[in-house]
Amino acid sequence: MRRFIFLIIMMVTAVCVMADRYVYVIDDSDNSCVPGATVIGKSGLILGVTDDDGRIVVKDSKDFPITVRCIGYEPVALSSENDTVMLRPSAYQLGEVLITPVDRPIRRVVCFAREYSSGITGTDTMQYYCEYMTEAFIVDGKVKGYRKSDARPVSKGIKRYARITMNGTDSVFRPKLDDDITDLSWFDFMAFLPDKRMDVPDAVRQGAEADTIFGKYGPQFIFRRKNNLFIRTADVLSGHKNRRWSPFLFKLLGMTVDIDAASWSMTFADMGQKTVGIDEFVCGTYNIHLIGRGKWIRMIFNSKDPIEMDAYLEIYPVEISHCTIEEYKEMRDDFSRLPFQYPQDIQPLSPAVKRLVDRVEPANARI
Repeated sequence: MRRFIFLIIMMVTAVCVMADRYVYVIDDSDNSCVPGATVIGKSGLILGVTDDDGRIVVKDSKDFPITVRCIGYEPVALSSENDTVMLRPSAYQLGEVLITPVDRPIRRVVCFAREYSSGITGTDTMQYYCEYMTEAFIVDGKVKGYRKSDARPVSKGIKRYARITMNGTDSVFRPKLDDDITDLSWFDFMAFLPDKRMDVPDAVRQGAEADTIFGKYGPQFIFRRKNNLFIRTADVLSGHKNRRWSPFLFKLLGMTVDIDAASWSMTFADMGQKTVGIDEFVCGTYNIHLIGRGKWIRMIFNSKDPIEMDAYLEIYPVEISHCTIEEYKEMRDDFSRLPFQYPQDIQPLSPAVKRLVDRVEPANARI
């Protein structure tokens, strides 16, 4: 009997090991690992990001083919026949550096952003994709009449796309602002821009490929210089025990939200400078994974089960200009929509998201 039980345990263990598949993401130019790459499954759900060793576990073979995307590299699709994906570095062109006129101390930064969000309950799967045009205002130093809160990007245009799979039924649609599925969006919670200049660590400037600042429970900031880019990555949970954070604010609202992964990366053009800021900014990426519980979560998503949520955001500057304090106040209070501008170096959509967009809005009908 003991032998039989032992055999069953070994068989179950073997099945579990076979089910979990490691995928390694490698830089094609020097075979180094690529941490922080986002992996999206066949259905469009976010599977997570690669760890410091460029590795991620793909638990279900049905998630293949997967799409791997990382700023500074061309995205790649990987079939189930391989366990290593090679990313090819991509080139970025930066506009001319602007000189701040004394009488125009405020930078108006217009960005294009897009967000991939997904939610899974016991019975339903939800996919939410958004494109944004945003506006923010950034200053160097202090300017009378300027509000620091205006450094955060504010949406001035949005396109929404959604897909819900429920009880075997698959539906796609263009959601409205007050539809429940929009609660999958974490744009307002995650998105921000480099509103002050950041120091490039001496070790990196002197030739080191990476440098690290540690938090209470692990690496807090990792600085990398590669492929003519300088990248600053932050682990938001480095100061939280067990790498888990349950914000008290959500509990006050009747929601228990357990965040077990949260990070962001700022990518800048590398020109050997001691500091970097909005003028060298190429792109920002933001990731979050959480489990939502509580009565309001159940009410919002009409589910008795907890909901597992993922969100991945990219934001690209498309226009930076200078304005006076008077112009800034006028534009700040203008809520007109901004026309969509797509950056030249934007990464293509993952295949699953492109299929969603094409189903909701055929190419010949897009504005």
